[in-house]
Amino acid sequence: MRFSLALVFSLLPFAPLSAQINVDQHDGTTDFTARGIAANVDGWAHNGYKVDRQGGGIGSGILGWTTIMQDQNCASTTPFQFAIFGGTAARATGLPVGGWGVSNTWPDVNNVLAGTALFTSPTGAASTACAWIFTTALASPLDMSAETDVFTSALLVSNLAWVNDGPSSHISVSQAAAGSANREYPIGSSVSTTNREINTEFGLCWIGLGPASGGSVFVPATRQYWLNRLRYTHTSRAGVKDTTGQFGAIFGAAGPYNFGMAGSYPDAANISGQPTATPRRDELVWSDQHAGDFAASAGFGQVLLATTMLRNLISAPLPLPGTGLLEINPTDSLFNLGAAIPGLQQPIVNLGSPTVYEPLIPLAQQPGIGAIIHANQIDLYAQVVRIDLASGTASLGSLDAHSFRQ
Repeated sequence: MRFSLALVFSLLPFAPLSAQINVDQHDGTTDFTARGIAANVDGWAHNGYKVDRQGGGIGSGILGWTTIMQDQNCASTTPFQFAIFGGTAARATGLPVGGWGVSNTWPDVNNVLAGTALFTSPTGAASTACAWIFTTALASPLDMSAETDVFTSALLVSNLAWVNDGPSSHISVSQAAAGSANREYPIGSSVSTTNREINTEFGLCWIGLGPASGGSVFVPATRQYWLNRLRYTHTSRAGVKDTTGQFGAIFGAAGPYNFGMAGSYPDAANISGQPTATPRRDELVWSDQHAGDFAASAGFGQVLLATTMLRNLISAPLPLPGTGLLEINPTDSLFNLGAAIPGLQQPIVNLGSPTVYEPLIPLAQQPGIGAIIHANQIDLYAQVVRIDLASGTASLGSLDAHSFRQ
């Protein structure tokens, strides 16, 4: 895989590349920086993008990724290497498991989808900590039709001088408590299996060179994210809107919409225990953005819904030439339901900007529906299809999901 590597020395957020859309796994804040693995070993640190969550099932392919790395002594050089690994290994052994639709997979360090050579970091004048933003741009999009989970990963070489010198990464942390509204992350749950699932889906994992090679495995108890992002041409993202004003009270006018990690686990039943005066009952919304800009005069988008993923039912997702990968089950009773719900099919108006699909008929707050979907532990999968009637072209966005858990 050919690549180009652009280096930026800055502590500020990275500016998006032209005609590409960033999908982050963090809220942009830095709570602390950490190496994550022992100072006396070489090892990869991984961030997972799960196929059945936001960022997975990318029909249009991955165009590149960005990683923020900190050096405790900017005057010294540090070796770096970055890669995207396929998630084809079992968590317990680190050995490949293969097959389609395998959930909860671990990064397989032998399944390198893209990667840089080992290179040496630039240096700064001062012998103090500094942060480098490394942007890896791929010469052509990654074909994701044969992949499920993928992981953006950084190789950290052993460094006995840590913590005074050596590489680390900026980390955002979430441990949302009952009665709180955290904009980007799933809420806490009193059910241990729910917390374990959420931590597994979104948590940062550190894994030496992998269990199969004698490396160590560590999954943090709290959800920790290295500040990194993947880049695509077309994405759709599951989100929520708090109709009771809790997001707005904390985050201002832009607060009602939440397309962070919390959007994957809606709080439609107020399981976070918000006060009666400001309960948290999230409505389902979706965001859709295409870097190629479908015509405003003739383009429209529609949210496609299903309760099952296609790759769980057949040997592979369905490639649609010139459109992308169909990841949701077209025989599901909910498929195309979006066409019948006002707000889930609408013209493309803001070229280059996200289109937000907000149902005018509430989904999560109709009498009984919120309780039913929570009680049945339902996953509601979605893809957004964009169609340009003038040119006859179409594009499928990424697979994303709302998961209803107690």
